[in-house]
Amino acid sequence: MAKRKRETAGKGQNNKRTARGKAKNKASKMEAYEELLVWAKDKGIILNGVEPRRILGRGMGIVATKPLKENQTILTIPSNTLRTYETVHPSIACALPDISIHGLLAADLAFDPSPSVKYQQWNAVCPTREDVWDSLPLAWDCRLREFLPKKALELLLKQEAKFEKDWSMVQQSKLLSPKSGEKEDESSEEEEGQKLNKTITRDDYLYAWLLVNTRTFYHETPKTKKFKKEDKMVLQPVADLFNHTSYDPSAEEKEGGNKKTCSVAFSPTAFTITTTRPYSAGEEVYICYGNHSNDFLLIEYGFLFDENVWDEVCIDDAILPLLEKFQLPPLTTQPPKKPARRLNERGKKDPKSQSTEKQPPKFPKDLLEETGFLGNYNLDPRNPTGCYRTQVALRAISALSSSSSSSSSSLTSPQAQQGEKKFRAFVDYGQDPWEESPEEQAKLNAMLAQALRQWSGDVVGKNMKVLEGLGNLECRQGREGEGEGEGVVGRECHRDTLLMRWRQVGRMVDRALEELEG
Repeated sequence: MAKRKRETAGKGQNNKRTARGKAKNKASKMEAYEELLVWAKDKGIILNGVEPRRILGRGMGIVATKPLKENQTILTIPSNTLRTYETVHPSIACALPDISIHGLLAADLAFDPSPSVKYQQWNAVCPTREDVWDSLPLAWDCRLREFLPKKALELLLKQEAKFEKDWSMVQQSKLLSPKSGEKEDESSEEEEGQKLNKTITRDDYLYAWLLVNTRTFYHETPKTKKFKKEDKMVLQPVADLFNHTSYDPSAEEKEGGNKKTCSVAFSPTAFTITTTRPYSAGEEVYICYGNHSNDFLLIEYGFLFDENVWDEVCIDDAILPLLEKFQLPPLTTQPPKKPARRLNERGKKDPKSQSTEKQPPKFPKDLLEETGFLGNYNLDPRNPTGCYRTQVALRAISALSSSSSSSSSSLTSPQAQQGEKKFRAFVDYGQDPWEESPEEQAKLNAMLAQALRQWSGDVVGKNMKVLEGLGNLECRQGREGEGEGEGVVGRECHRDTLLMRWRQVGRMVDRALEELEG
């Protein structure tokens, strides 16, 4: 008993030390922001009525220090303070002539002696490696990838391919320390009077690469006009402290327009951020990174919104099985004959002549692929009963499967052709007999509701259950160090984020079912 008391007391002392350490880190972080503002002022950066402050539960943000008017410029950043491809250390730029601008800026951060005097105040307020590792899935345990929603996983794999391409170029360059026996070329560095850090690891570069990924802004100049869109990027101080909000199109009709964000603009001389509505003192001021789903925000920026008007979830795994389920039986086991063409008076094939042979009916999947509507089906808050592509898929299934409801065991060509004609009238001319018939629309709603219920149980519910089980496993094994013991998949914060995402997906499905069955 006494031993347990001593252990408890020790834990209490450790907790106090941890709390003091966190408080000290917060204080030093605030000092870093204050030093950044002094540095920014010296560089000609103008903050008008705003400043960075800690937001409870959400880290740092930009807050109004006084009432702000509409159309008031609150931040002006001279172009000569931006960190661009032209400010990269010459040795790095020469060693990586073909790398992406993203990869080049990341190399400049990674190889820069830590921290360089020029960007010391700026570097001090960047997220720590621990922050980045906690929030961005590219740095997570790869075993957690199977629990990402379909669209999120697709985005992550594309992001990973970009990173690996950049990292491969860095590895093949002469920037890293040479292997034993090889002579290092330091001439270009001596000219600059600054020795690069040549011992970086893959994780060092990944950290820098993700910092660039989350903190750059689109920026175009006459010199970069011909660059690819993704290469028109810059890092800029203070502006990267603004938090993102989802722009609500209906906010303009609401009192005060609380969701409306600031506008951003760039010119040859400066980058500016301007209000689009009045703000009260103490109110956080946002910008909008774009109209992005939560899957995109998670992969690219490492956070989720509770309510996001631009959120969506891919339901391909709910709809595509329907296409297989409602396939039409083939008319014959023989392959269709090629159209016979008569010869014209010149002895050549007459393109106008057509075979009188009737073509077999198309399957819903084939028809959707032919018209460009196969896959990419989504639910979103704006269209809780499915996007337009989803409605097209349901109508293809309905048009071709309803024709097969006759007592005969096989479908006749006239029936199939009638169903296809009905579907094409909808796709090509917007004629919608389903919407005009309450009975037909009810059948479509029932079909989608059944598919969503099946998918929700098989995918959404299953992923949530497994993720919760992984958390229980960690609790049973106990935590040491970072809590990534044998058998434990990922960190607790990673699993919590994935659980949050699947709960959001579940709510979208529930809203869809309410609409469909209500």
